[in-house]
Amino acid sequence: MKKNLFLLFLLVFFSAFFGTCAFGEVDLTDYSVANGVVCASSFEDITAPFSGTLTSFDAEAGDSVQGGDVLFSMLTMPVIAPEDGTVRYYFAREGESADAAMNVYGAVAALQPARKQRLACTYSGAADYEECRHLHVGEILYFKADKEKGTGVVISTREDAYEVEVLTGEYDAGKILDLFRDSDYVYDNKTGSGKIVYREDVPIAASGVIAEILAQPGDSVKKGDTLFTIVGQDAPFGASSEIAAENAGVIAMIPVSSGQQVWKGQLLARVYHTDELEIVADVDEMDLHSLKVGDTIPVTLDTDESNILTGTVTEISSLGTQRQNAAYFTVHVSVEKAGLKLGQSASIYLP
Repeated sequence: MKKNLFLLFLLVFFSAFFGTCAFGEVDLTDYSVANGVVCASSFEDITAPFSGTLTSFDAEAGDSVQGGDVLFSMLTMPVIAPEDGTVRYYFAREGESADAAMNVYGAVAALQPARKQRLACTYSGAADYEECRHLHVGEILYFKADKEKGTGVVISTREDAYEVEVLTGEYDAGKILDLFRDSDYVYDNKTGSGKIVYREDVPIAASGVIAEILAQPGDSVKKGDTLFTIVGQDAPFGASSEIAAENAGVIAMIPVSSGQQVWKGQLLARVYHTDELEIVADVDEMDLHSLKVGDTIPVTLDTDESNILTGTVTEISSLGTQRQNAAYFTVHVSVEKAGLKLGQSASIYLP
């Protein structure tokens, strides 16, 4: 009876001792040792927000990143001004569907052309020469009203009519003008007559999701200027072409390359979070009998084996792996120590 009480006393004493003391004061000679490595407790998978093409990027595995750092960008398609003019209106905002605007309004934006007037012309009264009664697109014609002279370019032709875009001069709508192939305005060069009409605003078509509006309503633009950019149709509302890390960490892998086409949801990178690190070790089944989640155990880093740290068992795998006729189980141990680096070698000690 007394022997049993004494053993019970020793058990309580050593339990209290190992639960509260610093492991630096403990002789670890009789402990079983399992080799481990410093790992992240959690990670973040960065995926493509929509289908498209990656632009060139410099990120690579092993890089440290901060939350908000842009790692990738998706190629955006520019929608350009077909001619000089003034942007009048957008039927969709950034992040909205261009296709939806097309379905409802027949356009994504409206452009007021800088060349506002055209001449609807016929060959009536033209000189009886082939070159005066059979014009070609691109020919320059001359006309005048009173003392004001103007020029225009043929932009379309039919059997008995043609259309001229006014290049210089401005006239009242409905005004009738005689047109000539030469600036001498003689009958032998006359190609007919036309009526001044005002042009409608030019509709701008596009398909996809508007990524960024570069030319705002009221802005003057030149032919070829980018009005807005679009991304893939499967982009969610408000999707950005820039893809950033949400949290600080270290890039573990990047399975894509610059210029690659990717689909929505495709893995672009995995980032290990560095705010919470742990030791992960495979433990022989023979050393698991006295170990449970919540236990505190000694831990050392191979870079400083003399410094014995205190670790807490947070997880023990329920499924072992067979190696050399023995089963090994993965054990996760949290350690509160600043300066741990992913991939460091470590050892955990099992009583």
